[in-house]
Amino acid sequence: MFVLLILYPLFYFVCSGVALEETTLDVGISNFSVFSEDCVGRFFVGIQQEAKSNEDDSPPRPRVTNGSKRRRPTYKTIRNVVYKKLSDGELKCDMFIPSGAGPFPAILAVHGGAWRSGTKVTMLRHAWRMVSAGYVVVAIDYRHAPEHKFPAQIHDCKHAVRWMRANADAYKIDVDRLGAFGYSAGGHLVALLGTTGPQDGLEGEVEASLAGFSSRIQCVVAGGAPCEFSWIAPNSNALVYWLGKTKSASPEAYQLASPTNYVTIDDPPFFLFHGKSDWIVPWESSLKMHRKLLDADLLSQYEIAQGNGHMGTFSDMFWVQQAIVFFDAQLKETLLPMCN
Repeated sequence: MFVLLILYPLFYFVCSGVALEETTLDVGISNFSVFSEDCVGRFFVGIQQEAKSNEDDSPPRPRVTNGSKRRRPTYKTIRNVVYKKLSDGELKCDMFIPSGAGPFPAILAVHGGAWRSGTKVTMLRHAWRMVSAGYVVVAIDYRHAPEHKFPAQIHDCKHAVRWMRANADAYKIDVDRLGAFGYSAGGHLVALLGTTGPQDGLEGEVEASLAGFSSRIQCVVAGGAPCEFSWIAPNSNALVYWLGKTKSASPEAYQLASPTNYVTIDDPPFFLFHGKSDWIVPWESSLKMHRKLLDADLLSQYEIAQGNGHMGTFSDMFWVQQAIVFFDAQLKETLLPMCN
């Protein structure tokens, strides 16, 4: 059996003699722990190691029954498709397309890595399961900080959604059934995709060829996602490489990057999941997003992965299967109108 070992891009806090307070799900939002540099030291990004993909490897796809025979769901994989051209390079995606005539509902898959590292390859196992469930999966690379600060990353994600719609016929995509799946920094980005529109100023420069296509999606799955930044201390340098300044120097930058800041009544359904033992992104951050969505009378599901940390939750394929159940309910059982 093919075994994929990836040391996912890590960033973590180092605490010197100070333990974070243990909380429970019924704790109010006001009780969030605040991370300060005095308490936890510096904000680190660890070493990333990518596993080399092998086109001939046989992924662990679920088996289905066909009479007395057992067969694997089949699909086509197209690697390194250019979805955006930049003055200094190209952004690429990997496409996973189910066999059959289509069109199929589609999922944009967005990797994590603290907005400064990572690659579409880290979403490979997740993509295998989603395409085997009947979804076109588009796993993207996007620009990284500190060379490209926010909002470059959300600009790339919105461009990718427009590109998917513009190329729907070529890749068997149903333009009215688009979802997004992301984890960690990728979860943050798909949460922004679900909550922001043209009025929010995060669309980026739209190419003439894509001007007629919407960047909105019909549902969101976000795991381990920082959905607001109350847990970053005012004078911490933890996110300066991405947002440019400390929160005390530029509070508006942190608000601009917070998905909770954009929740409105027309937002799509959300499924949020988070490790209870996550020491990188506090689970209270996505809980706050969940509560904001519920306050707006929106559909939101929130699940805690008991005993799992940040990386353990990402690696646990149970949560991918739960995401597929959610996607099936939103993108297969009903036809949702496309938001303009």
